Amino acid sequence: MTDLEQRCINAGLKMTGPRKTILKVLDEAMDHPSVEAVYERAKAIDASISIATVYRTLNMLDELDLVRQGLGRLDVVVSD
Repeated sequence: MTDLEQRCINAGLKMTGPRKTILKVLDEAMDHPSVEAVYERAKAIDASISIATVYRTLNMLDELDLVRQGLGRLDVVVSD
């Protein structure tokens, strides 16, 4: 289990298959991907993931301060 996944569980989020895939993409990103890049990478892992699911998940992660969205790019917030 990744640190980001554990932080989501600690925040009370249910770990669905699509969420796990999106978290995997974020955890493995060596760059600061755009939402569209996250979608493309997640879709390569799970063809059933929709862009709406990616947007909803990333917005939820942003509200929980687990990722930051800025200038069209995403940064995972590192825990203390």
